[in-house]
Amino acid sequence: MKNRILKSQNRIIAFIISVLGIGTACSFGGCEYGTVAEYGTPSATFIVTGKVTNENDVGIKGIKVKMSYDSTLTNESGQYEVEKVDFPTDQEFPIYFEDVDGAENGEYQKLDTVVAFVDPEFNGGDGGWYNGETNKEFDIKLKDKN
Repeated sequence: MKNRILKSQNRIIAFIISVLGIGTACSFGGCEYGTVAEYGTPSATFIVTGKVTNENDVGIKGIKVKMSYDSTLTNESGQYEVEKVDFPTDQEFPIYFEDVDGAENGEYQKLDTVVAFVDPEFNGGDGGWYNGETNKEFDIKLKDKN
């Protein structure tokens, strides 16, 4: 008798769960538009460009600029570009500036700072998980070591 009651309860619970499962799937567009399977996470490319100058507003060549895993050296006029792919929302990235060529182009102090992307607008997304890219201009003045 006890066994029969448990089997009946299990069947009722299984029926309720299956009805709720199908109803929930249909209410989120699964039955109306077909199921869309996408795997991954939203992403976007955050690009930082700028110019590194000395206190006299002269561009400095050979300064190492590092943001996350991307690093570069400034060109002849002190220009640089680094980028990071991350979740497409407001972001703050640490960015480091370091004189690595010694006295060749002058000696300058290191600088560690943060670049912030607030309400970024993304361009060139693919309509799927990739939202595109956004740019930020970030100019820096470095102080002499002496």
